[in-house]
Amino acid sequence: MSVWNLAEDRKGVAAVVQFVITSDYHDSRLDKFIRKTFRDVTLTSIYRFIRKGRIRVNGRKRKPGYRLQEHDIVHVHALITPTCPRDAISLTPQQKQQTLDWIVFEDDDLVVCNKPPGLAMHRGSGHEYGLLEMVQAALHNPELTFVHRIDRATSGLVAGAKSRRSARELSAMFRRHDIAKYYMVMVGGVVNEEQFTITSFLKKEESRIVEQETDSHGAKKAVSQFSVVHRYKTCTLLNARLLTGRTHQLRVQLAGYGHPIVGDVKYGGQRAAYMLLFSHRLVIDARGLDVQAPLPLFFKRKS
Repeated sequence: MSVWNLAEDRKGVAAVVQFVITSDYHDSRLDKFIRKTFRDVTLTSIYRFIRKGRIRVNGRKRKPGYRLQEHDIVHVHALITPTCPRDAISLTPQQKQQTLDWIVFEDDDLVVCNKPPGLAMHRGSGHEYGLLEMVQAALHNPELTFVHRIDRATSGLVAGAKSRRSARELSAMFRRHDIAKYYMVMVGGVVNEEQFTITSFLKKEESRIVEQETDSHGAKKAVSQFSVVHRYKTCTLLNARLLTGRTHQLRVQLAGYGHPIVGDVKYGGQRAAYMLLFSHRLVIDARGLDVQAPLPLFFKRKS
């Protein structure tokens, strides 16, 4: 954890919090460090503080994406207080065993979990805890964090880091696209192509992600590769590889392709008990790791 203390501003008001960055937060983004340290402050406020210079690094204004270095000194000139660490949630013996059963791979640095559909990745609006808090409690490790996420309705493999050091290393691998993510997805209708690639640009508009043909108005490039696994009478099972990691990427692109995901009513898919989108494989070549999970029973089709 970084070392911090309160100092007085020029008017003598205790309104300056000073952090000395330790190796735990080396190479962390400035905005993410502030968000983690001041969880009760909105992201909009954090960006405003950074933009106005009320958050400085070594006395200088920095961009939100500035990567902190060990021994950097961060000053926060605002009447806000660092958030105390949250207590671990309490699991029943049955919940603990269930959580441990979700862990399909574990070593000293990394844990890979097979998340069930309907479980949020972490606590938030409408739910007091998610997969993150359950795994932290089951492994007695409050430092554990997931370095990538999937939607609440999506099921399958997600990778977590057991320390901030390993989180930085894994996050860097994801940024460099050194970690391959594969999904099994059931879509409505019969797909004719054996293999195809969708390249488009995605942008958030209110509560939905919309697809564009260009990067205008802040849309970000999204690339996905697909191959047919099996064709049924009214639907098709696809294998998908994400080459980028945008919010709702597969859901929006497949809907735009004319084959929305079964169970994804938000983007035009037919109703089902679960959304049939499953993260089934993670490949981390740098660690010689290839983790695969079997297709859930709720994917099965008789014809």
